[in-house]
Amino acid sequence: MVEMDSIKAHNEEASEYDQQVRDYRSHAHDVLFGMVFEYVRPHETLLDIGIGTGLASWPFAKTGLRVFGLDGSVEMLKVCESKAFVEELKQFDMRAGPLPYSDNSFDHAICCGVFHFFGELGPIVSEVSRVIKSGGIFAFTVASQTPEEQEASRDNSRNHLMRPTVWDVSIYAHSDGYIEEVLQGHSIEVLKTQKILTWSGDDDLDDLLFQVVVARNSRS
Repeated sequence: MVEMDSIKAHNEEASEYDQQVRDYRSHAHDVLFGMVFEYVRPHETLLDIGIGTGLASWPFAKTGLRVFGLDGSVEMLKVCESKAFVEELKQFDMRAGPLPYSDNSFDHAICCGVFHFFGELGPIVSEVSRVIKSGGIFAFTVASQTPEEQEASRDNSRNHLMRPTVWDVSIYAHSDGYIEEVLQGHSIEVLKTQKILTWSGDDDLDDLLFQVVVARNSRS
């Protein structure tokens, strides 16, 4: 399973992960924070799904939000815990079923650098809609398909494509239409999107196309 491979890889590279992100010139977490900033307030609660070492949620904590996090990698959680900014951390494999929180537990949620390890996103999005309050913000990143791939996906009804990487872990690139469909199907309204390029890790290969999505839970 791709998801299990990613957990193993993150366990092995946890101590070097933050430096690797800098080396790859990857700033999706910074873009996500900047796009969400206007919608959040100090003392609100934020769930970081796939928190890793905490790169994406640390700016929110610095702004005054109370951060809670879960991740499948025990070693990544250890690094995150050492930064001492999270209220609570839980080790949790997102393939295991419902998120380990009750309904309406959080004001907002983010998920940065995770969805490209999953093909079908409906079950996760459904759980996010359940655990964040109505009106709450859900921001996340996905690997995006190129315009040519988007067209082919519409013709073939393919929601996602497998894409190899230099990290020895394949990822899923999702179509824009699929993302919109999944969110609308769980009463989540898109507010903003931004396409960004990330270095592939090899100067001879094309950069990877990602998308940052900011949405609001409009569940009644």
